[in-house]
Amino acid sequence: MHDINMLERRLASFLKPSSVLTDAPSLEFYGRDWIKDFKAAPSLVVLPESTEEVQQIVALCNELRLALVPSGGRTGLSGGATATKGEVVLSMERMRKILSLNRVDRTISCQAGVVLEKIQSEAAGAGLYFPVDFSTRGSAQIGGNLATNAGGIRVIRYGNIRDWVVGLTVVSGKGELLSLNGSLFKNNTGYDLRHLMLGSEGTLGVITEVTLRLTTPPKDIARILCGLASNDHILPLLAFCRDNLRDLSAFEFMERRALQEVLSHRGLRDPLSQQFAAYILIEVELNSPGSRDDLVAVFGEAYEKDLIKDVVVSESSAQAQELMSLRDLISETLSSHYTLHKNDISVPIPSIPAFLHDLHSLINETYPSMRVVVFGHVGDGNLHVNVLKAGDISDDEFWRGCHEADHKIFALVQKYSGSISAEHGVGLLKRDFLSYSRSEAEIEIMRGIKRAFDPLGIMNPGKIFA
Repeated sequence: MHDINMLERRLASFLKPSSVLTDAPSLEFYGRDWIKDFKAAPSLVVLPESTEEVQQIVALCNELRLALVPSGGRTGLSGGATATKGEVVLSMERMRKILSLNRVDRTISCQAGVVLEKIQSEAAGAGLYFPVDFSTRGSAQIGGNLATNAGGIRVIRYGNIRDWVVGLTVVSGKGELLSLNGSLFKNNTGYDLRHLMLGSEGTLGVITEVTLRLTTPPKDIARILCGLASNDHILPLLAFCRDNLRDLSAFEFMERRALQEVLSHRGLRDPLSQQFAAYILIEVELNSPGSRDDLVAVFGEAYEKDLIKDVVVSESSAQAQELMSLRDLISETLSSHYTLHKNDISVPIPSIPAFLHDLHSLINETYPSMRVVVFGHVGDGNLHVNVLKAGDISDDEFWRGCHEADHKIFALVQKYSGSISAEHGVGLLKRDFLSYSRSEAEIEIMRGIKRAFDPLGIMNPGKIFA
């Protein structure tokens, strides 16, 4: 505690008084991400406003041997931004400046605390497009998106966020200022350190600024909700859509239970007249004349081929948004109404139906009294498995049982050559299960990289590795 008091005094020499928080509500608010499996217990919260202030804070924490937890919008679901052992939380909340937007090379530069939705709107205002998107766009900060290599709903067409990063400004765990690639599109001068930062979960350093690529916006979009007889129809429909839809941008999967939770709690209407075992929400960009008419014909053919049992094609932007809401609102609805345990996993796309069959068999065996909700970005093999707590057990008992059961879930993921974390990172939640996706040789190499950037181990300790 002496070192924390010393830190607080030293911070006062260059930060505003309002930039250092010690009150209990702030510690709780800034000390955790969305997952509730772990209790927040930070000692201090700092809110810098510039890269220079971040560098000074990291240097001080090195000098005083104090651990730091970088914090963005805290919308992650792995405990990666949760401080459990008296760490200092380094919140990027006040670093929200758009630094530049260049229409010539189609880039936007900003501080790490800018939320994704702001980047999307700034791009749109310049007649450009940032395609990475997910339901937490209004609160998820770009720095956190980069630190977890976020994916979202359009990975099938546009890739993960790492594919859109031109350059980064980073303060390493040693307090060094690293300008990684600047605004260059081609640079083959040795190792590309940008990509070590993307997905590093704040364990190597703090991303403070980023330059992102932008692209041409679609002329229009349509969204299509399909009802499927079973999960066995997912892959034939995906192959059909890829063969017949030129600009397929999303292919999202929901089991009936996921859709039902949104319909029940949000007061939305079911667009289809019957209930189905599985649903696919498709997004298609309409970039050429006659695209919408072609779309109706394509899904008419899919119906005739018995790939789908029912379908609705959006006829307006409002209806397109209504259909997307059915998928967008699942996570928020579940988090608002239940205590739950989340798993974010991926398997090779051709394995999805077989994996889902085995997953449900395992779930029935492992969670016989629990409701389980499965949905995800099936177009890139990413599935979200949500276990809803039954009312007759305590939270601690529920999470303890879930963490024990995860060994079986992850063994199944390993059997299918999958990953125990598709887009939310390892954090605390998956740390003790890392060997299901990484070999000992890989883990030791990653530890070596950690030591190179953060020799004192102050950056987000206990995340990814014990």
